[in-house]
Amino acid sequence: MLNFTQISPHVWILPRHRDKNRVQPTVGMILAAEQTILIDTGNSLKLARQIQATLAAMGAPPVSRVVYTHHHWDHTFGACVYGVPAIAHRLSHQFLTQMRQENVGETFLRTKVERNPNLILDWTAEDWAEFEIVLPEITYEGRDCLDFGDVSLELVHVGGVHAADSTVIKVVEDGVMFLGDCYYPAPGYENPADQMLDMAMLANLLDDRYDTYIDGHNPPMQTSFVRRIVHSQALLARINESRST
Repeated sequence: MLNFTQISPHVWILPRHRDKNRVQPTVGMILAAEQTILIDTGNSLKLARQIQATLAAMGAPPVSRVVYTHHHWDHTFGACVYGVPAIAHRLSHQFLTQMRQENVGETFLRTKVERNPNLILDWTAEDWAEFEIVLPEITYEGRDCLDFGDVSLELVHVGGVHAADSTVIKVVEDGVMFLGDCYYPAPGYENPADQMLDMAMLANLLDDRYDTYIDGHNPPMQTSFVRRIVHSQALLARINESRST
């Protein structure tokens, strides 16, 4: 069984794997009274099955929907295990359709392993035989609200250099915001020192109604911590600007 972490009355997460070579982002679980909604799906069929089994052991309601933060493989390749409709931005549908047409899958990930031999992928031949990219059945533009009875989600398209389809998902009643990878740099950086986070985007997402911010590859952050990050980066930018003039 996996170890889930409860964040708020309705929100649980499977935290991202501490070993970055596993490329296992955070998966969110919104437990409403009669259904469970997943935020992203896991990076493999094996992980998705483990998530299913752990939810069942918890006595959680059945999974009824998955919501993609964006189309990247590590956030969407577990979706076919759940057998439920996916929800995402219109661009996510476009990008995933293109990936399906190009038969993105085993060869794509094995090429990534060749480029980074430390990358760990938990896939079997049987997994690849069952795998399919799940296109969103429900898409939105700009902003949308989803009502699940005792809990509601607000979806906001923010885009960004990491993925043009990035969606932020706000769990309104719980004051929790899922960021996906929206403020991350474009994928493909080899040198971490070259990676620049989009602090302007992060600053714009700060909202006093939300206490906890959860991105794809870091521990959950409290509002005060996010404000300190944004402030320190703004101060550093001003110092660097003054030095260059």
